[in-house]
Amino acid sequence: MSDTHDQPETPEPAGQVPSEASATPTGSAPEPQYRTEASRDEVVVRRSPRYGAFIAAGAVVGAIVALVLSISFAPSEAELAERMADDFTYSQSQVFGFLLVCGVVIGVGLGALVALIVDRAMSRRATRALAEHDETHRVGG
Repeated sequence: MSDTHDQPETPEPAGQVPSEASATPTGSAPEPQYRTEASRDEVVVRRSPRYGAFIAAGAVVGAIVALVLSISFAPSEAELAERMADDFTYSQSQVFGFLLVCGVVIGVGLGALVALIVDRAMSRRATRALAEHDETHRVGG
């Protein structure tokens, strides 16, 4: 009978080769050793709005408002004839262009303002959490 069956086997850590196979032949470089250090920090976790989405939505709303205004206040045939007689005319597409520029700028500003208000409201629900950082360093040769 041999003595090796009386001793309990020690399991090898996952991802490592057993000690007999890790022996390096003479003249080879030894395996590098690594050390992992863990540190913990307290962090604040909160949700924040996507500013780009709010700004884009404001621009779209401003463009829609410009379209509605330019269609709603289109001059009638009589008003158009009177304006042409006075040599004071803008086509409906020019009016839409002016309103579009103004509407998009105002919409972008209002969208950004709404995003800031939402961000302020969400910051009140911030929670604290513990974050763990792992750093692995090479030690030795």
